[in-house]
Amino acid sequence: MRRTTTFGTIVVALTAGVSVASGPAHAATTELFVNNTVACSDAGTGSQAQPFCTLAAASAVVIAGQTVQVTGTYGERLTIARSGTPGNPIMFRSAGTWPNVNFFVLNGPNAGITIDGQHDVSVGGARITGEVAGAAVAVSASTRIALERVLASPSGKTSVPGVRLVGVTDSSLLKVGANGSVSPAISLDATTSRVTVTSSMVSAGSGHRGGIEVLGQHNSVLRAIVRGSAAGITVGPGATDTVVASNSVSINLGFGIVNDGATGTAIANNAVVDNCRTGIRVTGASAGVSVQNNDVRDNGRPDLPCAPGAVDRFGIAVYDAAVSGTIVDYNTVPPRAGVAPYAWGTFTGELAEFRTVSGQGAHDVAQAGYLVNIDSANSAAPGWQPTDRTGRSPVDSPDRGNTGAGPVLFADRGPTESVLGPTTMFSLTQRPGCQVTVDASATKPGWGAIVSYAFDFGDGATVTQAGPVATHTYAVCGPYPVRVTSTDANSMVSIGDSRQFRPGNPYVPVGPVRILDTREAIGTPGRTPVAAGGTLTLPVTGHSGVPAEGVTSVTMNVTATEPTSDGFLTIYPSGQPKPTSSNLNWTRGLTVPNLVVMEVVDGKVNFHNSGPGTVHLVADLVGYHTTGMGSSFVPLGPVRALDTREAIGTTGRTPVAPGGTLTLPVAGRTGIPATGVTAVTMNVTVTEPTSAGFLTVYPNGRALPNASNLNWTAGQTVPNLVVVPVVDGKVNLRNSGPGTVHVIADVVGYHTTDQGTLFQPRTPYRALDTRNGTGIPNGASYPVTGGWEVSLKFWDLVAEGATSVVLNVTVTEPTADGFLTVYGDFGQPLPNASNLNWRPGQTVPNLVVVPLNTANATALFHNTGAGTVHVVADVVGFYRN
Repeated sequence: MRRTTTFGTIVVALTAGVSVASGPAHAATTELFVNNTVACSDAGTGSQAQPFCTLAAASAVVIAGQTVQVTGTYGERLTIARSGTPGNPIMFRSAGTWPNVNFFVLNGPNAGITIDGQHDVSVGGARITGEVAGAAVAVSASTRIALERVLASPSGKTSVPGVRLVGVTDSSLLKVGANGSVSPAISLDATTSRVTVTSSMVSAGSGHRGGIEVLGQHNSVLRAIVRGSAAGITVGPGATDTVVASNSVSINLGFGIVNDGATGTAIANNAVVDNCRTGIRVTGASAGVSVQNNDVRDNGRPDLPCAPGAVDRFGIAVYDAAVSGTIVDYNTVPPRAGVAPYAWGTFTGELAEFRTVSGQGAHDVAQAGYLVNIDSANSAAPGWQPTDRTGRSPVDSPDRGNTGAGPVLFADRGPTESVLGPTTMFSLTQRPGCQVTVDASATKPGWGAIVSYAFDFGDGATVTQAGPVATHTYAVCGPYPVRVTSTDANSMVSIGDSRQFRPGNPYVPVGPVRILDTREAIGTPGRTPVAAGGTLTLPVTGHSGVPAEGVTSVTMNVTATEPTSDGFLTIYPSGQPKPTSSNLNWTRGLTVPNLVVMEVVDGKVNFHNSGPGTVHLVADLVGYHTTGMGSSFVPLGPVRALDTREAIGTTGRTPVAPGGTLTLPVAGRTGIPATGVTAVTMNVTVTEPTSAGFLTVYPNGRALPNASNLNWTAGQTVPNLVVVPVVDGKVNLRNSGPGTVHVIADVVGYHTTDQGTLFQPRTPYRALDTRNGTGIPNGASYPVTGGWEVSLKFWDLVAEGATSVVLNVTVTEPTADGFLTVYGDFGQPLPNASNLNWRPGQTVPNLVVVPLNTANATALFHNTGAGTVHVVADVVGFYRN
């Protein structure tokens, strides 16, 4: 049937009409203000300083070109009895930055909005609530009226009209909603024409003919969401040339979309889903109706609370005289058990039979799933919109052939254009000086090329650019949430998961230099040992090569000597609670060293003597971690680099002579690069000493410092972790004792000016204690048997990006001689290395750096001795990329 007016002409005319009503230029006049939440007066001028108290006061004086800014809740009806002019409307707006504002509220039996016999009026940001007596919004005999973000939400036992238009022309409803006790939700009467209802949200009661009713000429309902009504959208008798397009109509207790005797209706690109009865129904004297590009699924649901005895359950149904002029094509109507997809006159059945009976549906499909809707619509169908319900233009899928028709062969069926957007993926790499490089090169594009990346560094700094890599320097070093957003050529946006940037700390080697010796009044005012239960606070920044600012932790070799009883030492940040961990354990009269990495607060650290006797303390600083420039760390092995017993790292099996110095090349060996190495970390062990003595490990080519790394008595085997600066690729090991001693060194990592990992300090906490079951999966408490090992998981640290963990490990209550090897679980054999050596009954501590396999996050503690031993491990920090 030939139409007297094309749908293209109708849409253009409606768009032109809406443009005048919703987007006019403001006249150069002052604004009026209504605000009953502050001191106000209806006798004033409605200025911002003294606003009107009521809407009626503003409505009585407002003139063309003025905007009334409204704040608050009012128990009155906004009645606008004045008009604007084309280009200079009267406007009532919720105060604030439009449109991201709160509503002004009209509440109670007298509430609502009335516009009668006016033109060029706009209302935006209003909400009507309470037991309203009449229509929540009533507009009559008016033209060029614009309602935007107006929500009719009345409550009560009796339903009232939500938004009712009578005799209204050339107007627009944008994002106008209705819910609650409304009947109907939005209605356009037979004398209302050229009105566009766009992006409405309707959720109404079941006691009316439709959520949205259209009875006049040349009206459009576009991009609405309609659910919970007796019927979703109804186009009734007398209506002509109505466009119902790109709407989502679902879970209604009656029909989805009904065309009852209306002429020239275009029903296009709607999603009509899960309604109680027929999805799209055309009946009566309807003529010239087009039903195309719709996604019609799962209608006729028996599980919904339909009206008793409800019948007519189909996908698309066309009855009566309507069969002579209705076009049905390019729809997706998958079958549903117990529900025929089509009715045509008296016929009901499947797609193939429908085609034979009706001559329609040549391009309809019966498959389920959204993929059949992609690039398969008829863009020449009456009512087809050039943008979908989100404002997106058609996008050509590279994965599917174009089976559509019309000027755009790749338009989609239904109200939403399917577009595969990018998937944002990015990594964070810390650079020296609290600088981060964010790399989003791994982002996966969708159907369009990525045109921009937006980086939010979490400290208020943002940058948008075409490239996927951005670098930022933080003014204040600290943890920040970093986010990357990618946008492609189809305007598809992907926001990557927020990733926490926790700046690690580069390492700066120094010395070694003595910063504490209670025997010599170094670092203390006198030569007094630390008392039983006493705490010594040591300033560690601002001297000895350590800057006053930016230091996060220090690395020291700490030695306890001349203890008058058994005891242990706990080192912790100044001003923080004392943890339950220990750093050194000793027996009466024994000298015990241990390397300590300790977080710094206010430039100081505390040394607490937990023994019942006194003890002298010595601390040699070997480096510090900083928020500024420094070296990164690369974990290794452990790998044996020196053993004077086996001629490893030396030319013969000769112990180090009394007063002798052994020079050990470390760069270019055992996995350490030949250049760029600033320091090396080794577990050094002395064994078979013929007399008491101590070992000093220091940079090659420098003077012997006043420092020690290991102390021993005759015949004792003693290990200790050592971090020593590297000069010319070598380090020196000096035997300061009067007897000979064999020396073993196992490399566990190195610091470098190249890329590596950075240190994250932690206030020490206990992760493993076989004496009480801490860290044991079943909580059992038992010592580690000779030849066996215990495993400890660090999933929490691996989740933070840890590649190695720094532990203070202590063995206690050993029943026989032995040594402990601590290593990461990489599925390789037990390494030829030791971390702690002991004799029966000894308690021995040592700092250990353990590489972590991110696949299992496991550190293994292997007892190589013949007897049993208890193992305790305290976390002091970790390294991560």
